[in-house]
Amino acid sequence: MQTILVVNSKGGCGKTTISINIASFFACWGIRVALADFDKQHSSTDWLLSRSNDLPGITSIAAWSGDYHIPEDTEYLIMDTPAGISDEQLSKLLRQADTILIPILPSPLDIKAAGRLIHDIMLQYDQLPKKPRIGIIANRTRQQTKIYSSLKRFLSKLNLDFVVALRDTQNYISTTGNGTSIFELPNWKKQKDLEGWSQLINWINYNKIFDVPKLEDTA
Repeated sequence: MQTILVVNSKGGCGKTTISINIASFFACWGIRVALADFDKQHSSTDWLLSRSNDLPGITSIAAWSGDYHIPEDTEYLIMDTPAGISDEQLSKLLRQADTILIPILPSPLDIKAAGRLIHDIMLQYDQLPKKPRIGIIANRTRQQTKIYSSLKRFLSKLNLDFVVALRDTQNYISTTGNGTSIFELPNWKKQKDLEGWSQLINWINYNKIFDVPKLEDTA
């Protein structure tokens, strides 16, 4: 089982949106995926509850309770974490992760909060048993803005992978409201988003665990 931890102590940066879209991608291709919701607001769980039974299945795990079970046949576990994650919980989840994704919004407060989180992660990194890969996602970006340029300068100073800049689009709002995802939109509607998601999926799959399909074929 491969475990992907989506984490940032700052609220509103898109952790749940990224988690549910990654889970949906795997589900669309028949990969057994579970979505563990560690947030007491239950946002990713609510998304799953609104998801039609006609769509590819994703196992829901109410991880916020602290007492949860991961099905043995799970191939990918996506861990959606809360804002204000405690040091204790962060340490525990870091030890389980094969991959860490950190979404950051292009804003001064988000950049500062991300810097603190990355510092906390790197203090523990050498003691982690799996030595997970860490990737940064610039989320909800408008690439011609000054603040996006500031975010890029910040990321260029980090010795971490800057995986992708995902664009700011209403597609995420429309899909999260009805239990669907970017990948389940018609091709004409999701076309502009596929380049970024192709970069992210290929980065996640760096060791070729599965054959990455053409993302155009997911709907």
